[in-house]
Amino acid sequence: MPIDLKSNYFELFGLPNQFEVDTSLLATRFRALQSECHPDQFVNGSDEEKRISMQQTAFVNEASDTLKNPRLRARYMLASNGVDFTDETDLSKDPAYLMEQMELRESIENAENATDPFDELDDLRKIILTRRGDVENDFQSSYASGNMPEAKQAVLKMRFCERIIEEIQRIEERLEDELI
Repeated sequence: MPIDLKSNYFELFGLPNQFEVDTSLLATRFRALQSECHPDQFVNGSDEEKRISMQQTAFVNEASDTLKNPRLRARYMLASNGVDFTDETDLSKDPAYLMEQMELRESIENAENATDPFDELDDLRKIILTRRGDVENDFQSSYASGNMPEAKQAVLKMRFCERIIEEIQRIEERLEDELI
């Protein structure tokens, strides 16, 4: 069964077009689609069948990756509603949030020199994960009410949370390497 490479990601997996996604159902349907279109199914096929299989597999992978990640899923939902932006050039315009992020970054720098930097970094990660959950809730309510500018701001804040978590992971890895 050919996969329409222009189909909506939610429709592709038979999921409702909403922020909350049943990841178990997504995984099940992903495996089913992969078993239908994976290049291994077309080893003896024509070059065209192999090419189409590769395109379909790439599309299914991208769709799955997008729907599994809350920020990418939110961006996809906004893009489907004509809201376009880039993480690198569009920045949150919420001054209180930006100040909070500056303070968190300063706390991360201070944590590196703490008596137990791993505990400090773990505490900061918990704060960021809680904050990310709050921002995801903000996205859901803004999107549901049709307030796309606020929904977009929430996605930008999600990206900032991701970057801080990535920074904490890099510091932990560096500190672990120094212990060896």
